[in-house]
Amino acid sequence: MSDGPAGISGLADLPGVCRQLGGVVADLDAGLNCVWLLPDRLVDSGQADELYLRVLSGAPLHIDVPSVVDEEPGSPTEHGPLDEPLTGLGYGADADQLPYLDSYDDGFDLGWEADAYAPVIPAPRSQSLWAPVPLGDLAARIAKEISAPADDVVARLVTPEAGGRGPVIGIRAWGELEDGPLRGTGIERFYRSLSTAAKAAGLPPAERPRLLVAARLGDLPSGLPDELHLDSGVTAVHWWWGALGRLDISTAVVACLGAGTPPTGHERDSLGDRIVRQLTVETVVEVCGPDLELAQQLAFGWDGRQGTLETALRQCLVADTSLTGAYFEVPARMGARRRPGADMREAWSRGAIAEWEGRLRMHPATWCPADPATELTGVARARLTALVAQAQQRVVLPWIEEARRLLAARSLRYLRRPVENVVHEYIERPASHLRTQPEHAFLEIQVGELLYAHRQGAVALPPYEARLLRLLVKVRNILSHRSVLHDTTLRDLCGELARFDLLTS
Repeated sequence: MSDGPAGISGLADLPGVCRQLGGVVADLDAGLNCVWLLPDRLVDSGQADELYLRVLSGAPLHIDVPSVVDEEPGSPTEHGPLDEPLTGLGYGADADQLPYLDSYDDGFDLGWEADAYAPVIPAPRSQSLWAPVPLGDLAARIAKEISAPADDVVARLVTPEAGGRGPVIGIRAWGELEDGPLRGTGIERFYRSLSTAAKAAGLPPAERPRLLVAARLGDLPSGLPDELHLDSGVTAVHWWWGALGRLDISTAVVACLGAGTPPTGHERDSLGDRIVRQLTVETVVEVCGPDLELAQQLAFGWDGRQGTLETALRQCLVADTSLTGAYFEVPARMGARRRPGADMREAWSRGAIAEWEGRLRMHPATWCPADPATELTGVARARLTALVAQAQQRVVLPWIEEARRLLAARSLRYLRRPVENVVHEYIERPASHLRTQPEHAFLEIQVGELLYAHRQGAVALPPYEARLLRLLVKVRNILSHRSVLHDTTLRDLCGELARFDLLTS
């Protein structure tokens, strides 16, 4: 058993991950067993071990069961080397017996006479008192951690100290040996034995020993997670499903780009520069979705230009071969449930599908070929275009609205007709609560309506404001039709907004 904290991982510190870790810790604290299912990639990268240790450290009293892969046969243990089994007793922890010393004289006279009492000297020992722990025996390894006989481990766990509560027993299922025809049957047997014993002992939830089983999909019998999910009063089943959201990926991408520390000096950090950084971050986040590693790679490898995005994405996908050549059918439904359905769990386990902002999201490797010689299909190109367009909408449309608001306020001084007439003729649906306040109603005019009023002579905008207004209308129309702003248009927009910001500040 241990009480100390576990190591800190950068992944474990992200907001969405902290939320899931907190949910698992809360269920354990409530007296529930927890089965935590993680995708293969987290286990292969070692991040799953760090997440597991972070959760386990949330319990004041816990046992981290050593994995079989961590205890190689024949390696020395804390009690000495694991020798081959021999007969008889060996040297051990007996304090009342001494090793055999043949013809040893240290020169001191203890007063023993030849015909007096002589002590009984034990025979030499030939074997260690501590027998090797069977590596595949889960109960034996837990017994070793709590210094109990293997046959008595369950009884010891359900007999907590007076006023205390049982420990959390943490098991990494990917570190267990295959037990029989089905992997994970040893964990299932121990879980059922412990649950039955806890119920028979009449322990309240606050005093029960709890199991924390972190596993991949293939580490447990196929029907066990669904079965345990139905027994929600005893066990909580958590999935790495929706753990990473937009805020998590954005946080990591911003750190990669160094956007948190902009260049010093106003002239080197204009409004246009900030918009470009926002567009780069949002595009990476939207294209990569919940794949944190892919987002970090793309953030480092992409120069931010739309013309090079496809090439940069393919180069990042080349480095990850886990989904190369794999085909997964896109689910027909739109929304994502609270856990992956049975028809998509294999794809989830391999990282091909995930929950993203409440929707199902296919990994880019499932539709974008990594090989640069392979032509991108029309469907794949349309998907990439839609993702980039969504990213641009999230960043650019708020800036268009801000510029519209300022242009509308400045246009009041350039009116050539009464404001009531302009509102009546050019604003299609003025706000009903502003009918008696024409100046306030004019401030709600849209960029298209303002441009039309300018062309009809109702508003005489100066050349610079008119040029900006035409650009805003063009950009808004492009984004409204789910099209992508090209690099030239983006450069013009950022430059005009930066100049307008200086003009109005």
